[in-house]
Amino acid sequence: MRLRFRRAALLRASLVLVVAAAVAGLAPARTASAGPTATVTRVTVKMYEYRFVLSVPKVRVGTVIFTVVNKGQLAHDFGIQKLQKVSPLVQGGGHTTLRVTFRKPGKYYYLCTVGAHVQYGMFGNLTVTK
Repeated sequence: MRLRFRRAALLRASLVLVVAAAVAGLAPARTASAGPTATVTRVTVKMYEYRFVLSVPKVRVGTVIFTVVNKGQLAHDFGIQKLQKVSPLVQGGGHTTLRVTFRKPGKYYYLCTVGAHVQYGMFGNLTVTK
């Protein structure tokens, strides 16, 4: 009888240890697979008559907050064509922000969608890296 009791107790203790080890082993994996920490980058976009000047030529995958400043006299906007994101129209001397999330690396074409401004040179490519 004692042998059966010891065997059952040993079996329960082993089971508890196996379950505890499995749970402890899974916890870090769940935390690690939750995803990379969110990257937020800030970029200043200065708009002049028929050209853009960005504060940086490339950004990392993640959220980018563009501060769009119109240094010119005519109204302009700033759009990321592939993502179909366009800032509000900014009058001369004004500014706005545009929040964009880049999920994949690559080259993203930006432009001014006002009138024929793109034909006069208001466009460029922003490089997004991993």
